[in-house]
Amino acid sequence: MKPILISVFCLFIFNGFSYAQNKKEWLEDIEYYKKTLEDKHINLYHTISKKEFNTEIKTLKHKLSTLNNFQIIVELMRITQKIGAGAGDGHTSVPLWNKELNKYPLELINLDGELKVVSITSKHQQCLGKTLKSINGIPVEEIYKKVSKLTPFTENNYSLMDRTCSYMVISEILKALHIITNTQNVEFTFIDEQGINMSIILKAYSKDALTKINYKKIKNTHSSIAVSKDEKNKNFWFTTLNNSKTVYINFNAYPLKDDITNFSKQIYNVIETNKSKHLIIDLRDNHGGDFFKGLILANYLNACNSINWQSNVYVLINRKTYSAAMVNAIQFKQILHAKLVGEPTGSNPNGYQDLGQFSLPNSKLLITYSKRKFRFQNINTNGLQPDVYIDLKWNSYKNNKDDVLNWVLKDIAKVEL
Repeated sequence: MKPILISVFCLFIFNGFSYAQNKKEWLEDIEYYKKTLEDKHINLYHTISKKEFNTEIKTLKHKLSTLNNFQIIVELMRITQKIGAGAGDGHTSVPLWNKELNKYPLELINLDGELKVVSITSKHQQCLGKTLKSINGIPVEEIYKKVSKLTPFTENNYSLMDRTCSYMVISEILKALHIITNTQNVEFTFIDEQGINMSIILKAYSKDALTKINYKKIKNTHSSIAVSKDEKNKNFWFTTLNNSKTVYINFNAYPLKDDITNFSKQIYNVIETNKSKHLIIDLRDNHGGDFFKGLILANYLNACNSINWQSNVYVLINRKTYSAAMVNAIQFKQILHAKLVGEPTGSNPNGYQDLGQFSLPNSKLLITYSKRKFRFQNINTNGLQPDVYIDLKWNSYKNNKDDVLNWVLKDIAKVEL
């Protein structure tokens, strides 16, 4: 019995030491977090006062003994969002990029306050298109309110809707907020358009495991657009429509500088060869990158003389048009005389941007911050406002009807008549 007792005693001592050491490391991390943000952020106290920030830090330090590791991370997410008040400084955040997270295999979209299922496992495809009502018996409105106070890269209501839907399916966040206790068997309850409830049990999966799951999705494509099958260029490609009179550019992500230069030359050659008249640049779902790369594209496009620069250049935007993509949308409007069509963007034209980052010394938690303040228009607006506002409607979305692109194609058709 003695060896067993000694082993248990040693284990107790080790765990106690490990626990105390962990809290000491968190104190170091929190102090480093505060000092580094003050040193590196262009203007840390533009929204939150220094007094309020110091109070938040002091309160978190006092609470450390009552929190587990991920609850501490969640508290840092909440405090960091308050730096921009969830509005003016989305680039200052705790994005969880370098953390091993587990997510539930479904994707949600917020339409008129209802969280609709747009992707889910094939096993539960009967829930596709239904509205999420509760998780673990807790009403979705309560969960949404809690998670929305943590989300990174939130600058306005449009980015808030997008980010909250994404972070609501992370099991570690739900557990830290006491919404769930068992991450592997959680009840999700949905309601259909007839008011009938349906509950299923979902398990959380790692990032790698999620890629191996078969999903049923509501596809968001357009019948006129031949989507690129090139895996390398799946987020940056172009095609022609209307007997090459129209060039459609899918700009979902930023490629390497050399790639965008070569790509821009190809588009220029196609436009010049076919004497194309109409230009559509689709910046929807582009989360950002380097807006100077977008200017390379604009430079080549501006040299195309056949385009109807007076009225037939369009840039498509939505709530998932962020950061550099939002900036390029403004620049394309200015340089290419483009008409902005769709939803307001998730990023604001005026505010703190240009992302920098650092890691906390012990936890290695990644923190991002704003290095610059940009002002791309004369008035402050919540999101870049489109010239033609087209709201995202569920009836169109579920039937794979792209109202934004349809409006543009009809507008082009008027010219061709």
